[in-house]
Amino acid sequence: MPLCHASSIVCDGRALSWFGPEGATWSVPLERLRQIRELVAESGDMPWLLAFDIDGEDAWLRSPANANGMSQALAALGKLLKANLELRLEHAAAGSSRVVWARSRASRAKPAS
Repeated sequence: MPLCHASSIVCDGRALSWFGPEGATWSVPLERLRQIRELVAESGDMPWLLAFDIDGEDAWLRSPANANGMSQALAALGKLLKANLELRLEHAAAGSSRVVWARSRASRAKPAS
């Protein structure tokens, strides 16, 4: 599915939810969030992305990094995870990527409430 600027994302304290074009959606409970990665795709309509690695899933859930509500969702998520979820790759070269946040392997604890 192509990603587009018309998407939005929200963190309600229990889940991270994305809403896209033509009714496309995904939602993940925060306790299943394993890693957040920022990347710049090699090509495509939306090159700057966030990818969310989920416990029990073989695929990353993706969102445009500039989706509507992203700043607010990352601020809320950062408070819950007690982490700085600052994005840095908006103007980076194609193929760039970095881990924004990763759950500690030693801890399978739920995000702070």
